[in-house]
Amino acid sequence: MVKYFIRLKRTGCIGAVSCEAMAPKHWKLANDGKIDLISSKLIDKENDIWELEIEAKDLEKNVDAAKACPVNVIEIYDEQGNKIA
Repeated sequence: MVKYFIRLKRTGCIGAVSCEAMAPKHWKLANDGKIDLISSKLIDKENDIWELEIEAKDLEKNVDAAKACPVNVIEIYDEQGNKIA
C-alpha cells in the first residue's frame, strides 16, 4: 500500500483554516489560532514541524489543502521523499 506524508510547519500558520475546509478529517483549528494536523507527530521540535502518514485515499483532499494554504506551510511527500505539493 502506497503511503504519503503530510508535513506542517506550524509556526508559520496564520489560521486561515482553508486546509480544514478542504480536509476536515485531518485538520482542525486549535485554541491558539493555528491549525493542528490531527494525529500527527512532532518530527522537528526546533522548527515546529509535524508529520502524518496518510494513505492514497486521503491524498487528493490533502493536496487541495496544501495548495489552498495562503502561507505554504503544508507539504506532501511520497514514500521516496518526492515533494507532491
